[in-house]
Amino acid sequence: MDSCLLCNKVMIYDMSLSFLLSFKRLPKRYVCAECMNRFVRIDQTKTCKYCGRQMDKPGICIDCQKWHQLGEDFVNQSIFQYNDAMKDFMHRYKFVGDYQLRMIFQEEIRKVIRKDVLIVPIPISTETEISRGFNQVIGLLGDIEYENALMVKSSHKVRQSSLNRKQRISNKQIFSINPKSISAITNKKVLLVDDIYTTGTTIRHAKDILMENGAKRVLGLTLCR
Repeated sequence: MDSCLLCNKVMIYDMSLSFLLSFKRLPKRYVCAECMNRFVRIDQTKTCKYCGRQMDKPGICIDCQKWHQLGEDFVNQSIFQYNDAMKDFMHRYKFVGDYQLRMIFQEEIRKVIRKDVLIVPIPISTETEISRGFNQVIGLLGDIEYENALMVKSSHKVRQSSLNRKQRISNKQIFSINPKSISAITNKKVLLVDDIYTTGTTIRHAKDILMENGAKRVLGLTLCR
């Protein structure tokens, strides 16, 4: 029997007679329905058209109005709201280092990734990867093919998660291009993938580097907003 990766309870599968007679294999589940229901999906019909934030009705949020005044028209889609359940997940996954939790949202990511884009995950610093043991974004991608087109500058050692909103926005450029990936991104539509959209600064910095090095267009996808 499978146990929920979040609460460790044994999961009960609801199997109908027609399913039993079909002799199909049970779909693999990593989290129970009770835990999964704590995560709140974003209603894609009522979001900010730029950052994907949940809103009462479709439009442009205050943050993106400010970005737009600076000439930014970056478009990002997020799947879940960053509520308490997601905060707990991120803490256990990223900072406790529970790598098996990557399995919970891999299918959710796979469902929304388009086939006409080149996938580029947001990188983490070498120091962070050594201490954590993995890149949490690559973990969420599972077996989806991607291009390591970005690198964290060696001079940048401050984690974005340790900065407040003002510090994030004013933070200096943290990425550089991977020279080996320039030909791969040239004239391509790129999908930047990250775990959390907070101020949008990190993913926009990444977008700028890709555009400066030949990408045709850059869109964003984050697990939560």
